[in-house]
Amino acid sequence: MLTNDRIPRAINPDGSLKSTKDWKISSTLVKYGASIGANATILPGITIGKFAMVGAGSVVTKDVPDYTLVFGNPAKIHGRVDAEGNKIDS
Repeated sequence: MLTNDRIPRAINPDGSLKSTKDWKISSTLVKYGASIGANATILPGITIGKFAMVGAGSVVTKDVPDYTLVFGNPAKIHGRVDAEGNKIDS
């Protein structure tokens, strides 16, 4: 799931509906070859690096560097991967 608003609200504090001017939309960049596991949530403004891998169910709150394996809630770096997705021993 890719989200696009860090502070999602349907109404303003006075109870009026938000208009398109009220939304602060941020983009998400998923670079070439990156993989995102099922049910992962990517917060707005995040970049998933080239050939990076995000584990299923992860909540990504920070940019993911190229060729990096992240997973968890919040997602943390757990190693590096090659272009085929194999974990590289350090």
